[in-house]
Amino acid sequence: MERARNSNLSGAGWPRAAAALLFLAAFSAGCASPAYRRSQDQDRLLSARIGTALAEALPGQALEGRAFQGVVALLGRVPTEEGRSRAEMAALAVRGVARVNNMILVGVEGDSSKAAGSAPVQGVPVIAARAETAPAP
Repeated sequence: MERARNSNLSGAGWPRAAAALLFLAAFSAGCASPAYRRSQDQDRLLSARIGTALAEALPGQALEGRAFQGVVALLGRVPTEEGRSRAEMAALAVRGVARVNNMILVGVEGDSSKAAGSAPVQGVPVIAARAETAPAP
């Protein structure tokens, strides 16, 4: 009985296993396509340009801009609402930016009025999901 099971695996099971491996290899190769890599490179380049613009607009502030397909998330902390607005304007001025989600916090790092359990921080944006509509049939 053991011998029959082994001959089954080496006979009829081999083409299926090979086909499954080929399918997995082809599927995983598609995930690292040149278009995907190019998109990632463009996002990295845009993030770097936004970082430069933020450093020029607000020197000395630890701010970051992360890009994904033209949509930028601004992260960090500034002492005033004016600084938050200046950072957003600087990011919008960078070529390739389609939209900015300004998640920069306003206040000083040790500010106890922004501590847990206190009133909610005013002006903190909500991240909205982008919904795609299906084409009409």
